[in-house]
Amino acid sequence: MRPRPTARVLLLDATNRLLLIRMHDPAVGGADGAVLRDPYWVTIGGEIEPGETPEEAARRELAEETGLADAALGPNVWYTEHILTLRGEKRLLQEHFFIARTETAALATAGWTAEERAVIRDMRWWALPDLMASGDIFFPSSLRRHLPALLENGQPLGVIRIEP
Repeated sequence: MRPRPTARVLLLDATNRLLLIRMHDPAVGGADGAVLRDPYWVTIGGEIEPGETPEEAARRELAEETGLADAALGPNVWYTEHILTLRGEKRLLQEHFFIARTETAALATAGWTAEERAVIRDMRWWALPDLMASGDIFFPSSLRRHLPALLENGQPLGVIRIEP
């Protein structure tokens, strides 16, 4: 199975709200190939391009998907692996999650690719209580289990392996 290394960003604003993207991509499915019928929320990020480090990809994705030039990228705090079906091919998704902070909540979409414009439905800053109370679908599915500790304790001493 071909790996798909990915850089994701846990972007927090000055009040610890987390930026998430609501999307629906009919070309993406779970390990069984089934596509989610409902839109879902994910952190910003995407595939690491050839020759890029995970940190370089996180910086690129942060700029492309938010337009924020002032965001401070911190360390890789989480890692997970799981199987994803992409355009009918099963791939091993290898996700590196970086923490980042910004003082600016205004977002720009000028850097979005045509594919992103086709699948992204919304972007939203989530306060932790709203995220925890929501009935929406979030990825990683363990986001609500791990985010409170990250917000309360700050960045961990090393990368924590989380459930997908």
